[in-house]
Amino acid sequence: MVTGRRELEELSRVWAHAQHVAASAATIALVAPVFEDPSQRDRVQYDLGQATVSIMLAATDLGIGSGHSAVSDQDLARSLLAFPDDRFCAYLIVLGHPADRPLTPIARPQRRAIDDVVHWDRW
Repeated sequence: MVTGRRELEELSRVWAHAQHVAASAATIALVAPVFEDPSQRDRVQYDLGQATVSIMLAATDLGIGSGHSAVSDQDLARSLLAFPDDRFCAYLIVLGHPADRPLTPIARPQRRAIDDVVHWDRW
């Protein structure tokens, strides 16, 4: 977890769309092993997705806002976070409180009807 302002600003450069990292209260870096085997690579991506959503849901339960970021510059991420060469930084999870309002659930989210997105038994 990265919490230092200067470190967060530097970390925000690992992807072109990660500016929100610089303004976060803290950012979690998800670092995982590099696998050559395609099935192991697929499994680690699945696990990283599960970890990401679990962390973001737990943050929400605590009233903490979150967002995620990709990492395109692995060399910069490695130099900033000092993880070994046999690892990669998959995602950043940004944590903080919204500046303009408290974090509250959306009372009436505008979602499509379930029958528009779920197919029963067959497509």
